[in-house]
Amino acid sequence: MRFVRPESLYKGAIILDVRSEEEYAHERLELPHIVIRADKVNPDKFMAEYNPNGEKLVNILCTSGGVSSEVAEKFEEAGYSNVAVVVGGIIEAEYEGLKVLKN
Repeated sequence: MRFVRPESLYKGAIILDVRSEEEYAHERLELPHIVIRADKVNPDKFMAEYNPNGEKLVNILCTSGGVSSEVAEKFEEAGYSNVAVVVGGIIEAEYEGLKVLKN
């Protein structure tokens, strides 16, 4: 399983936020991202829609990294190796200075 530091995220990256609606409503990255709750992620459907050529790395974000690891495992089991867990999730992203919008 691959891991990336939050500071490696950039505007053109594919970022998949897998947190609950409540968590997302409270805080979210300012960077463009896709929101699909962890239990609703379908790797094949996601890749077909957001990464059809498989050229980009999909960076999976949750609160601290645990749920992201589970989702990354689902992608890997489906045959996709171009996924990575954002280490420390949104907590670490904010700590490292990424812009996090809060409500």
